[in-house]
Amino acid sequence: MARPIRLVLLCVGLVFAAKIGWHFLDYLRHAIVEIRYPYGLDYGEGIVWQQALLIPGPRMYGDITQFPYIVFHYPPVYHLAVRALAATGVDMLVAGRSISLLSAFVVAGVAARLTLLATPNHVANAAKWAGAAIAALTVFCYEPVVVYGAVMRVDMLAVALSFAGVWCAVTSVGHKWRLYAGAFLFLLAMFTKQTSIAAPLATFPVMLMIDSRRTLAVSAITLLAGVGLLLVLNAYTDGGFLRHIVLYNLNRFKFSAIIDGIEAQWHHTVFLLLTILGSISLWRGWAKERHWTDRAAFTHDLAENTGVRTALVVTLYLIVTTAMIVTVGKSGASNNYLIEVMCVWSVVIGTFVVSSADQFLAFCSGTKSTGHAITHPLLVMALGCLLALQMTVMRTSAGEYSNMTPAYIQALDSLRSRIANTNKPVLSDDMVLLLRAGKEVQWEPAIFAELASQGRWDQGLIIDRIAAHDFAMIVTTERPDSETYHARYTPDVERAIEAAYPRLETLAGRTIHLPAE
Repeated sequence: MARPIRLVLLCVGLVFAAKIGWHFLDYLRHAIVEIRYPYGLDYGEGIVWQQALLIPGPRMYGDITQFPYIVFHYPPVYHLAVRALAATGVDMLVAGRSISLLSAFVVAGVAARLTLLATPNHVANAAKWAGAAIAALTVFCYEPVVVYGAVMRVDMLAVALSFAGVWCAVTSVGHKWRLYAGAFLFLLAMFTKQTSIAAPLATFPVMLMIDSRRTLAVSAITLLAGVGLLLVLNAYTDGGFLRHIVLYNLNRFKFSAIIDGIEAQWHHTVFLLLTILGSISLWRGWAKERHWTDRAAFTHDLAENTGVRTALVVTLYLIVTTAMIVTVGKSGASNNYLIEVMCVWSVVIGTFVVSSADQFLAFCSGTKSTGHAITHPLLVMALGCLLALQMTVMRTSAGEYSNMTPAYIQALDSLRSRIANTNKPVLSDDMVLLLRAGKEVQWEPAIFAELASQGRWDQGLIIDRIAAHDFAMIVTTERPDSETYHARYTPDVERAIEAAYPRLETLAGRTIHLPAE
């Protein structure tokens, strides 16, 4: 029965490789189109674009009681990167999306490299490279990466900097400057997205076990640099920097939102199963190869063996990012909070593929596998088939992609021209549309609805302007009876809009609220 099993396993492997390769190519094709799409792909793109226009400048992290009302959700690294690329003549929206896509490729490349480093030394090279390729390609399978991998958001750059910092740190033995580089990348990640703390939390404890003196020195220098930069930004903005990235981001928390967020990712179940199996297989392989008898032997290996060091850091990284899934429960959070943990999955899945491929190669050659896989070839075959089937329901484009027809774009062009020709400001939760029309974002409804609901912002400021007809029109992406509409506007603001702008028109899927004739 050996020959038929080998043939079936080979066929399953080829089908899976073809499926995951085609999935990546399809994603890449869509991502290139998305980058060039002139209108919004995600609600958050417009406000990030507006923030990038204001950073650096006197209005960044400013007083939210002064009109226009703008909250800055994140530190400035991503915005500065966008400004730098846009300074070369690239459209700012294209620049922001390109940085995100490039960051996704960096994550995939580092995931492949970490897979190569983390696997036991005795495994066949062909198996290692197979696992590295799968690690890279699976990054582009996760829905959060597909959705945010080519949009103007800070998330992918923050994860890319974190991953690059991990690689620098685990390879720093014998290359002392790399630990400094890794710490600097961690710092940049935290000044890209303030919650990017998982990578340093996973890395520095391991490096302390190897070289406590140097790690403490690097940590102290990084801490001083971070605090110094924070103080400078806070002083320049009259305390606004900390108010915006901390106080204004303390949203309400719902445990039910965590459950809902996890349930929404049901189609990643096989990836999670492979991650669990990979974690077990990885450490089983290292334990059998190194034969640790005590803690001293393990600590010695951490210092001398890059593979053991990488395996431990990746495992801790997985644990920390898994614990941070609770942030999905924050009001306004989305599946972008799952990007980092899923990208860590790819590294562990890659090591599982290495172990399974090594076992398969040994099975085909009739020799004993040295990879210490925990699975039978038939189980691997079943998992491969299940994953290939599961990938058929996984997305390869952002939500707006299906609407990119000539007629739809023409309708948006018409609405953009209509907004551009008004002689008053316009309110819109499609903020990319505003900026395309040459208008400034006056107010982002979702964050201010959250702040008003907590009593931390006087919504009378915007209600009075609505009642006074300070705006030519109000454009919403949803109709007033939708759940999303209610989430973005408080009941008081909804009533003010209905009273002052009672006439409704629909164009390009947007609802236009107009004053009475």
